[in-house]
Amino acid sequence: MLDAYTWYTKLVEKRSFTKAAEDLGVSQQTLSARLASLERELDAKLLVRGNPLSLTPAGMAFLVYAQEQQQAQQDMLRQIGEVTGGGCGMLKVGIAHARGHFLMPSICKLMLQSMPELTVKLVEGTNREVIRMAERGEVDAVIGRFGNSHPGVDVMPLYEEEMVLAVHPDLLERTLEIPADQALAKIADEGLGVLQRLPFVLGTVDDISGRIGYSELKNAGIRAHVVATSESMATLIAMAEQGLGAVFAPSNAFGTASEQGQQLLHIPLSAQARYTISLGIPMQTPDWQALDELKKALATVAATL
Repeated sequence: MLDAYTWYTKLVEKRSFTKAAEDLGVSQQTLSARLASLERELDAKLLVRGNPLSLTPAGMAFLVYAQEQQQAQQDMLRQIGEVTGGGCGMLKVGIAHARGHFLMPSICKLMLQSMPELTVKLVEGTNREVIRMAERGEVDAVIGRFGNSHPGVDVMPLYEEEMVLAVHPDLLERTLEIPADQALAKIADEGLGVLQRLPFVLGTVDDISGRIGYSELKNAGIRAHVVATSESMATLIAMAEQGLGAVFAPSNAFGTASEQGQQLLHIPLSAQARYTISLGIPMQTPDWQALDELKKALATVAATL
């Protein structure tokens, strides 16, 4: 009863028996047998076997039903947890890689003080990916940069975030061939265009750091020498710490960096590098104590940023 066709939605998500079986911890044969049994029961073909798998019209209709069953199961477990006082259940929070590591440890600690039996499942991805999760109702809440229009999502502003260009002083001195303090003064006077020979480690265009970074470089007339790209902000900062290249990153991402990371110089950017981070909750998400605790924890942590 509690399966709620999770395996089917996973199969549709991955469009692959191999990948879905790995995520579910079952064999491909088991997954294939489940699908065949369901198709016989419904007397309808749901998926076209291929690489990737594709949905039939009947498969699309059944996907909607399966998702409704999963939501009903989740709602039921939450309600049982709350009425029994245990606070059990799983809160799915979508958050971009760039801020998960410096926000969520403190937030989870605060939440678990009130709901010790709660499980917080972090679904991390690029900002664009997690916003889409909120729009599709695939998570209970999302922390990210929202645009002007997101139908079906209630958006609550949390705090202002600022992107900076962080670079190791040794790399900056080698690039401009002057002491770091003089280099910073030169950049302030003449703009980022003086960094034509500086190497960079960049995020992808699907995330805020990548989009802002490429935009700042374009506006400065820089044809960037990109040493590496990654969706992981922690990885990019670690590369910058090694002097491999400069990184565009949120200024508060360095609060939990290593001692070496604290030595990175921060170069201010244009006004477009300042933006609002918000909490988005799908409108179909029912009232739940865990969401109230998440809002309280976010308010407390955001006040320190």
